[in-house]
Amino acid sequence: MIKLLILLLFTCVAIFVGPLLADTQGFVHIVFGERIIETSVNTAVILYILSILILFVVYLLLKKITNIPSRIRQSFKTRAFNKKLSVQDEAFIDFSQGQFEQSLGLLKHASTLKKMSEKSLLVAAQAAFSLELYDFTRKALDEAQSRGRQAKLAADILRAKLNLDIGNAKVALEYLDGLKGAVKNKYVYKLFLDCYLANKDYKKICENTKEMLKYGALTKEQARGYYIAKLEKDVKEADSEGALEQIYSVLSREDKRNSKIMGAIIYKFLKFGNMQKVQNLTLDLLKEEKDPVFIESISNWNVAVPEVLILLKKYASKNVLSSQVDLPLLKAMGNLEFRAGLDPDALDDYKKALAIEPSPDVYIRIGTILTNLKKVDEAAEYFRKANAMYFEDKALTIIK
Repeated sequence: MIKLLILLLFTCVAIFVGPLLADTQGFVHIVFGERIIETSVNTAVILYILSILILFVVYLLLKKITNIPSRIRQSFKTRAFNKKLSVQDEAFIDFSQGQFEQSLGLLKHASTLKKMSEKSLLVAAQAAFSLELYDFTRKALDEAQSRGRQAKLAADILRAKLNLDIGNAKVALEYLDGLKGAVKNKYVYKLFLDCYLANKDYKKICENTKEMLKYGALTKEQARGYYIAKLEKDVKEADSEGALEQIYSVLSREDKRNSKIMGAIIYKFLKFGNMQKVQNLTLDLLKEEKDPVFIESISNWNVAVPEVLILLKKYASKNVLSSQVDLPLLKAMGNLEFRAGLDPDALDDYKKALAIEPSPDVYIRIGTILTNLKKVDEAAEYFRKANAMYFEDKALTIIK
């Protein structure tokens, strides 16, 4: 097109400049067989230009005519592609609305697995899974995995989620571990967290807490709760004094002052028979803070520790504890006195505790002490009250 315009430009220049340079106007003879046409140079040039333009127009028309079939084919292809996109969009909308059967049907109608896009394959796999068409789910994910690295990662994450949904946390973890850190985000770490929780593997949660916090898969409060759960499990499963000592040694300073944590650890040392350790830890904790939760834990001891009982009696005599702590203090003293064979003193403290708040465990302990004191009839009455309170509480409980 550019060449043609340049040619026409030069021709036009020649038309106007040529006659100006010539002494006389020239003529052109055009011969057609036996016929001769005589015309001026200007007229001949104009005819020449017109013929070029006519030929150019004819060329364009012929080109358009010959291109009609390909344009029609392209039009049909575009229409089919747009229709396919429309069907996929409708399928995605149905899937989002929970209409899995319709969604899967539309995706199958739009194309075969081999021709589906990666997104369509993942949606089809989830829809089929919801319809319990597990064989189709597997085929769709296998096809997605063959589409490249990113599609494989997406398929593995989806396999992990689907396995977790049916309670197969072990297999789900295998797929997540197979990512080898290639995908790090809140969703993936939340899947890790759910798998660890399903397996009650609090150790793994604690090992990955830093990353989970970084990506927002859990909060600091939740992380603390899982740490406490791990600690509780470790204390319960400690099968030797050495193992328990190791747990205690790695506690933070704050945790060594935590009444619930120390209550459990001291109780475990008590079970291992290390009375000196129990005494030292308990006295150290009580001298720093008179925590009612920790004092309450002493009421569960099955062995008397004289030094602890002496300290508790000292607190009681000085009335240094608030009324809020009176109940756990009385129960703790009563228990240690009972374990030490001081039944009259224990009976007195338990009756004081009973006056503050009646409870089945206090009734039972008083009944036991009265039995030891050979007061069987009175003991039977306390046992009856404990039994009545227990069954009344059970009968009136709505939320279990």
